[in-house]
Amino acid sequence: MLLESSPDRIDGEGTNHENLSVFADGYSDMSAGLASFYGTEAQAVLKHRMKKLFARYHAQLAVTIISIQVQGPLAFDWGWHKLTLTPKKGGKPSTTRTRYLDIWQKAANGKWEIVIFIDNLDVPPQMPPREALTELGAGLRKGSRRSGRRRRSQIGSAN
Repeated sequence: MLLESSPDRIDGEGTNHENLSVFADGYSDMSAGLASFYGTEAQAVLKHRMKKLFARYHAQLAVTIISIQVQGPLAFDWGWHKLTLTPKKGGKPSTTRTRYLDIWQKAANGKWEIVIFIDNLDVPPQMPPREALTELGAGLRKGSRRSGRRRRSQIGSAN
């Protein structure tokens, strides 16, 4: 999700319309730890949440995009959002990191819009359990790496 609390981008009601403009009118919002909303309700709730957020905090969002995939009129991007909120009345900043998935759709006017937003809290990385690594290793020994390369190249040439 795009987020910027720059005063020159916020109207008198505390709304940053530039942030809202990337969301389709009927998008689905499945934000972590919050109730989900769909369609026109999602737009109204997002506007309300952002107005409250910007009234209380200076917000900085760092987006790390892992991948973007485009398939015709749909596009998918996923990665991490690192949101830092600093209270306007003073206090320590708090930072939250989430994993996200945006699904975009190309509108009739040619503009790309988010139609589905999903995120969840990120957790520290960890190694797979030993049993899973053992199973993975056994599977690799059964099939040759060469046949795996052949399959990947065949998949790539099929597009």
